[in-house]
Amino acid sequence: MQNTVCRHVLLVCKVRHERAWKLGCEILQWLRMRGHVATLIEAGGGEAAYGEELDFVIVLGGDGTMLGVARRLAGRPVPLFGINFGRVGFLTDAQPEQWKERLAACLRGDLPLRACLALRWKLMRGGRLEAGGVAVNDVVLSRGSLSRLVCVNISVNGQCMGLLRSDGVILSTPVGSSGYSVSAGGPLLYPGMNAVGLTPICPFLNTISPMVFPGATVFCMRIEPGSTDCYITVDGQEGQQLEVGDLVEVTGAPAAVRFMGGELSFFERLRTRGFALERASGENAEKA
Repeated sequence: MQNTVCRHVLLVCKVRHERAWKLGCEILQWLRMRGHVATLIEAGGGEAAYGEELDFVIVLGGDGTMLGVARRLAGRPVPLFGINFGRVGFLTDAQPEQWKERLAACLRGDLPLRACLALRWKLMRGGRLEAGGVAVNDVVLSRGSLSRLVCVNISVNGQCMGLLRSDGVILSTPVGSSGYSVSAGGPLLYPGMNAVGLTPICPFLNTISPMVFPGATVFCMRIEPGSTDCYITVDGQEGQQLEVGDLVEVTGAPAAVRFMGGELSFFERLRTRGFALERASGENAEKA
């Protein structure tokens, strides 16, 4: 039975992934046979395909591909549905062998929509805007190849937090908190929260502890003299070198990214994607 609502659907495949492209072609025909307007592209290209008429995006890839597409759609009411062709697939909601049932349910509106906070960032240099964009997982300021400290002066909503001497600092969304941030000792945030996690990376003398802030918080981080080579990295995919005096401003963008699916609970995602909940349960049992 054909859907009564015609949608403009974009399929984005993992770059140079034969299996993902083959399945993308199959889904493309399936959608067109049901009256939808569908386009298939590889990740990183096809700028025109992200037009204003776009209603729905299917990503065939892993978390990296999902992040790249999500950044391009941040702030737009366009849901993403992920079919996992990666190693972890924390952001995806279907395996390749179950795509038809899950996708049909998405197009009928039977599956929930998860609206997630993103981070808007901008880099000011000499009083001018040097760069800016959106992060879905995290914004990281970190040292380069030398094992020397980065000196970052941090203010929160205009109030001075202090000078952080460390290997760097991570600002993470709830979705991104289960990645680099929690590995560096930061907080694990529930995905639906309107919050931002701040995690220092190996801080000298533990001057600033990991903290959680409201999503609307404005963070300003200035690179101070005495820093080694320092870089800003967005979602582990985009980045550039910073200079002494550079100012990085980051704030939350509520409900900026929308993921379709939600078959697995948050804790089931953690268990099935390799997070150490089972190990922690075992440790607690031993203590009991």
